[in-house]
Amino acid sequence: MRENGFRAIGGLAQRLTSGLTGKGGKGRSSVMRLRVDWRAIVGDELARVTQPDALLAGRGAAKLLRLKVESAMALEIQHRGEQIVERVNAYFGHRMVDEIRLVQGTLAHKPVPPVLPKPDPRTLQQIESRAAEVQDPELRAALVRLGARVATRRGVMIGALGGLAAPKALRAQEDVDKLLTVLPTDHAMGKADAPNVIIDYFSLTCPHCANFHAAVLPLLKGTWIDNGKVRFVYRHYPSDSTATRASLLAECGGAKFFETIDVLFKTQVEWMTAANPEDEVVKVMEREGLGGPQCLADGRLFDKVVGDVQSGQALGVKFTPTLFINEQKYGNPEGGILGIDAILRQVGR
Repeated sequence: MRENGFRAIGGLAQRLTSGLTGKGGKGRSSVMRLRVDWRAIVGDELARVTQPDALLAGRGAAKLLRLKVESAMALEIQHRGEQIVERVNAYFGHRMVDEIRLVQGTLAHKPVPPVLPKPDPRTLQQIESRAAEVQDPELRAALVRLGARVATRRGVMIGALGGLAAPKALRAQEDVDKLLTVLPTDHAMGKADAPNVIIDYFSLTCPHCANFHAAVLPLLKGTWIDNGKVRFVYRHYPSDSTATRASLLAECGGAKFFETIDVLFKTQVEWMTAANPEDEVVKVMEREGLGGPQCLADGRLFDKVVGDVQSGQALGVKFTPTLFINEQKYGNPEGGILGIDAILRQVGR
């Protein structure tokens, strides 16, 4: 879902990642993000034999990405250096690196998680039926895997999950139009009578969403939301099973939803780079006193996340973050807050 959003992040990413080749925390954060998404960036073949190690300053203004590589593959990787540079720059949305530098060594592979027993066929069939109306096959499969894992790990039969039936798909035009308004189930920030509405479909494992939350939303809040001109809505559009689990934990926060989202985004690198991200994100929430494993077995939370996904599909969401401003889809506006300011000046009320 993220790769369609690379170009859209351009202006924001340029500011967020300036100076990242130094030794500060931002540089380490960028490398950690590369490690998290490395397989998606370079593909399975290269991810098996390479690993991002550091961002370095080269001669002049050149920026280098140091890669750890298995010795037998060093020559092959060097030949494919330009390809790797192009993919990394596409990921950041601007020219982040100019060339690669190789260092040979043994790669630190994540341990393979234990294989859990599957729930019985009847339970699995019920889980699948409750996610059947999710159109995207990959996301539907992720939701089914999460439901199966919850049922297996907690020994809870699907009937005890509290009615996981997904809401009916919304296809009629009036239903689609309604989705562009603030719904009773939405988490909204700002005055209820604000003339402008921004709806943001986000995924908690999406680094571009974390950047938006950290660098754009505070400025948007200070300029447009706090003065009553904009009402801002977050809707879930998880890109994988880990993001789905994080969404359930966010929903578990109830009235503390925005506080929970803030913690999840601020600790995203921490739990996404753990040996088992799905377990680590639960530990982070428990540590902050904002939720725990019990949240994953609440069918109402599951329904809310699935409902958000279905609404995003009905509106044609393809990647995260995707913003709708006054009923119009703008994706992830280039230029961050400046881009959103320009749109609101043009279509604002």
